[in-house]
Amino acid sequence: MFATCGRAACAALAALVAFPLLLDAAPPQTTAAGVILPAGTIETIVLDQAASSATTQPGAVIQAHLLGTIVLHGRVLVDAGTPVRLVVTERRRAGNGASGEIFLRVDPLQLEGGIWLPLQLLHPVLSPLLVAHDTQDITLPRAAKMPEPNDDVILPSGTRLRARTAATIDASNPDHTILRTPAPFIYSTDEPYSPFTPIPLATLGPRPSTPPRGRQRGRRGKPTPTPSAAPTAS
Repeated sequence: MFATCGRAACAALAALVAFPLLLDAAPPQTTAAGVILPAGTIETIVLDQAASSATTQPGAVIQAHLLGTIVLHGRVLVDAGTPVRLVVTERRRAGNGASGEIFLRVDPLQLEGGIWLPLQLLHPVLSPLLVAHDTQDITLPRAAKMPEPNDDVILPSGTRLRARTAATIDASNPDHTILRTPAPFIYSTDEPYSPFTPIPLATLGPRPSTPPRGRQRGRRGKPTPTPSAAPTAS
């Protein structure tokens, strides 16, 4: 029958067959795009000051700023250019054939409404080899010189470092923004710890004391008080 029908008839028949299938199909699911910023979202931080494993001391604060804008539910939670603080937690100078390293930590980013968003650098420990090879997560300015192996790592002003958000921002309620921290990661193969059995401890008894000895061995001192003499018959 299908071989003898015309193109118009076949198209009409195919539409009649497909129409019930469209009615039975599941309705489209709504997405959280533009409402929820999940943990692990990548943000870019731009250094406003230089940092070096040779000269920057531990505890120093490196001023930086956020490259992009965070917008959820039509609200700007963080503007581009918002100040960001990086703290040098440790540094190792190059020497004796070893490359220099610098350890960085990002302070939480303050959002609209007094919410603090924790951030984590993708590479908190930077070395010359890492800076030279991972140009996607660590981008030096065009005029900067790539560090050589076994040298100190130098991050000039304008260096871009990629970081990830360590919490989820939920802006589904336009009147209240919620910050959710992820639950601790647990391996499915982990077994619960067995109950701790304390080691039995022995309690020693008191040590018997030795009676004091006299000044001369074998002689006892006079008893105190001295007993009175026995009465005599008169």
